[in-house]
Amino acid sequence: CKYRNAIYDMLNHAKDTDFDTVWNIFKNNKKYFPHIRTDYLKRNIAKGQVVLDQDVVIVYNIYKRKQRLNEEILAQPGDCILHQIVAKNKNGSAKEVLHKFFKHINTRVFLSVRSENDIAKRFYEKNGMLKIGDTSWSKGTIPGDIYLYDSN
Repeated sequence: CKYRNAIYDMLNHAKDTDFDTVWNIFKNNKKYFPHIRTDYLKRNIAKGQVVLDQDVVIVYNIYKRKQRLNEEILAQPGDCILHQIVAKNKNGSAKEVLHKFFKHINTRVFLSVRSENDIAKRFYEKNGMLKIGDTSWSKGTIPGDIYLYDSN
């Protein structure tokens, strides 16, 4: 049924009342997200930039102007940066929600991840993202990889 598929494809965004649920999912994954703070999540929920769907959280932003991701990679206005994706359970819901997100956002999606995070990198690659470059944080002491999802 076409109508049921349209409902199924809808992506749910977190509301202020969902903060505790979102925060608890991050707290339960503190090993991977030690830097996430409550004010950051509240601010992004208020801006409508937090997906909460099937106990999966995605925090993202749409670039308003050109943004240099490294020496070679330049994101354009309208491109998306996926800041975090985290799931409460390891039941396949993250894959499903990520693909709904790609369909919903309908633009290029960039993300960066620590080079040592092999589990996340395998997940991104299995879901159609390609490693397109390198980056680093903390004055070059933490190496990272840049990934891109481009539906074209």
